[in-house]
Amino acid sequence: MSYDLYFYKQKGTNLTETEIANYLTENLVPVNESKNQWFFENKDTEVYYSIETNAIEDAPETIELFDSFSDFDNTGFSFNLNFMRPSFFGLEAFLFVEKFIKDLGLFVLNPQEEFENPYIPTKEDLFDNWNRTNLYVSKDNFGEESFYYPLAESNTIWEFNYNRQKLQEEIGVNYFVSRVFFCKTFRDNKIVTLSTWTQHIPNILPKADYYLLSREYKKLFKTVKDTVLINRQTLLDKFGDYFEDYPYQECKIIHPDKAAKVESIFNGLKSEVKFEKFMERVGMEYLYNAKP
Repeated sequence: MSYDLYFYKQKGTNLTETEIANYLTENLVPVNESKNQWFFENKDTEVYYSIETNAIEDAPETIELFDSFSDFDNTGFSFNLNFMRPSFFGLEAFLFVEKFIKDLGLFVLNPQEEFENPYIPTKEDLFDNWNRTNLYVSKDNFGEESFYYPLAESNTIWEFNYNRQKLQEEIGVNYFVSRVFFCKTFRDNKIVTLSTWTQHIPNILPKADYYLLSREYKKLFKTVKDTVLINRQTLLDKFGDYFEDYPYQECKIIHPDKAAKVESIFNGLKSEVKFEKFMERVGMEYLYNAKP
C-alpha cells in the first residue's frame, strides 16, 4: 500500500523527459539499469522512496484521470512512498519532492487529495496528507512483528541521523560522528536506541539508550577484537570526566587528547550483557508511530 504522486508541467513548457531524468540522476540517485526508476535510500536514516517513469494506459478511465487537463501535460514521472513507516519517512521524502517541483516548475496530481487539477503543494501539505493515512494504516495493521515508538522521539532521532554528515563535515576528519540505530530487546520486545564508539577514537556520540564499544587491543601477545555493550548511565559514569557537551541534541564529544587517556578504561570494561543475546536491529517496515 503506497502513496503516489504524478508530476505535470504547464502546456507550452519546453521541459523534456530527458531534462527531468538528468535532474533526478544528478540530484537524487543514478537511474536503474532499466532507465525507468530512481530508487533512493538514505543509509544514515534508512528512509527510502522512488520516482519512476510510467507509461499511461489507453483505458478510457485512465486517460480521463491523467490526460484530461486543458492547461497541463503529464510528464510521465511519478513518486512512490510506502505507508506503514515511521513518520519521518515523509519528513525526508517530501523535502526532496518540494525541491524537485520548485526547481523544475512542476505541478502535482495527488489522487489522495480532493484537488481536481494539478497544483503546487508544500512539503507540509504533502506530509500531513500522507501521514494521516500512514498513522491510520499503521494502527489498523499493527501486528505481532510491529513495534511502537513515539513520534516525537523518532523524529528527533531522524533529525540527528539526517544531519550526521553535515555534523561530520563541520567537525572534520579527526573525529567520527556516530549514528543512532533502532533495536528491540529480546526480553520484552521494547524498542531501544543504540549508538557505537570504536577504539576510543575522538567521537561525537548522540544521546542513546545503549552504546556498543568496538575494541582492539593486545592481551598475552595476542590481538583481541571484541565489543562491549553498556547503557548510557555507565557511559557517563566511566567516561563523563573526559567527554564535553556538544551543542546539538544532548550529544557528547571527546577530543583527541582525552581520547588517548581513556584507553585503559575503554579496554578494561566488562560487558553488562552481550549485544547478540540482548537486542537486534529493527527494520523500518516494522517501526510504527501509532499502535492500536
